Amino acid sequence: MSARVFVFGSINTDLVVYVKRLPVPGETVGDGTYGAYPGGKGANQAVAAARAGAVVQLSGCLGDDIFGRERIASLEKTGVSTRGVRIVADAASGIAQITVDEVGENTIAVAPGANNLFSADNVSIPQALPGETCISLFQNEVPQETTETLIRRADAAGHCVLWNLAPTMSRRPDAAVLRAVRYLICNRNELSALVGEPIPAEAEAELLARLSRVLLGWGVGNVIVTLGGEGSLWVSADGVVPIAPYPVEAVDTVGAGDCYCGVFAASLAGGLSVTDSLRRASAAAALSTTRRGAQYSMPTGAEIDAFLRTSGA
Repeated sequence: MSARVFVFGSINTDLVVYVKRLPVPGETVGDGTYGAYPGGKGANQAVAAARAGAVVQLSGCLGDDIFGRERIASLEKTGVSTRGVRIVADAASGIAQITVDEVGENTIAVAPGANNLFSADNVSIPQALPGETCISLFQNEVPQETTETLIRRADAAGHCVLWNLAPTMSRRPDAAVLRAVRYLICNRNELSALVGEPIPAEAEAELLARLSRVLLGWGVGNVIVTLGGEGSLWVSADGVVPIAPYPVEAVDTVGAGDCYCGVFAASLAGGLSVTDSLRRASAAAALSTTRRGAQYSMPTGAEIDAFLRTSGA
């Protein structure tokens, strides 16, 4: 029986300007180049999972406009089922304005549009059948109330729940919701915001692990802390497992975190161990930074596996 990944989240169009360096407040930086790409954390993670080999269905919300029609077409072209995507008349589809510098760092401003209208009403989550692995993957670019409601439903349906805390949270999640999360994925800033303790940029793994254990105490099954070019940490009741990074020459880091989450979900759904799934996710995220655009940069399963072989992993 095939494993499936269900993604619930945002769908955007990314309007990107590439410049030599990011402007400071009040400054204009010229001589940039422009590109428009499909984006949104939910859609990005769905595409990453599908390209990595999973059967994927996305649920979200788009406006009845040109961006919405383009996003439905681009998602279906990648093999992502859009049967869970609602089209809302008189609403604008979400967009993100992104600036990327010559070393791949970025700044992002998002206008959520129809994403803010995504609700749990009429969202169907199928019951996992005996012997079937169902992964439900969430982020934080749609209303938090919607996300928390759907997390509880997915857990009740027998799904393995993954929650990526990016990009921010409006409040601390309900305790029952945290207990339903098998894998909580966050970066330093998101971990700091959730536990309410500052984390220095140069924080050692020991501090990150200690704060992650706070979340375990709240009922989360596992915590994965992503560290960009430094790799990631998997923290569970059994201990701490560091996942090494894969050094590459990055040109665009937009969507790298989404690639990580989507490929991790696809790899778990495909029956890989947690450690192997995290390594595959890390390799995929590194590969994605060598290409421009979020969804356009997501590697295929064959590309990920070839990269792992050549890297000696």
